[in-house]
Amino acid sequence: MAHFLSNFFHLIYENSCLVCNQGAKDLFVCLNCESSFLERKENHLKSFKEYNLEIFSWGYYEGNLRSGIIELKNGKKKLAKYFAQKIHGFWNEINISSITKGAIVIAVPSSKKRIKERGYCQTSLIAEEFAKLQLLKFIDNFVIRKKETSFMNKLENLEERQKNIKDAFELTRNFVPTKSILLIDDILTSGSTLCELSKTIHETYPEIKITGLTVAAGDRFN
Repeated sequence: MAHFLSNFFHLIYENSCLVCNQGAKDLFVCLNCESSFLERKENHLKSFKEYNLEIFSWGYYEGNLRSGIIELKNGKKKLAKYFAQKIHGFWNEINISSITKGAIVIAVPSSKKRIKERGYCQTSLIAEEFAKLQLLKFIDNFVIRKKETSFMNKLENLEERQKNIKDAFELTRNFVPTKSILLIDDILTSGSTLCELSKTIHETYPEIKITGLTVAAGDRFN
């Protein structure tokens, strides 16, 4: 019901904020919401040495930023472009784009069930827009999620999350070895999803440099 009302009000007020539905002129997100988004600044990197993986995150998964990511999943696809612009600016600001120069951009895939429910994969939308801005190649069919998994926010501890996502991904026949891959996801909490996807790729192609980039990171990031 909340999802229906949110989209209903946005159809009436085309110039409304995609997060709070207040007036936003020609902006996707109003200035009040945007100013409330907390960027991670120095605390933006999480290293997972066991998986040879570094993950960078632009914002804190709380408040209006959390609401915005939820709205993206609930039908407001235009937010994908907005978040892509934000992580594009962040990526250039921290000045490490050289480590992924020439990288292929791929998104953490959703399951077939969730794509059917939503009509799209929100991480693919973000990743495709980000790749355009970075002048990188985006490929959407390198990896699939081969099994249904529970929502990570419903699981209380790291062990449950790792068990939930174990063996969830599979490389497709379209996968082409490359020197560097940039994995895009919307949220980082424990890191279990990105680590499992990185592990799946490295099992066949251990020489590939893999880096993660997410819109936001939650409390378990710290």
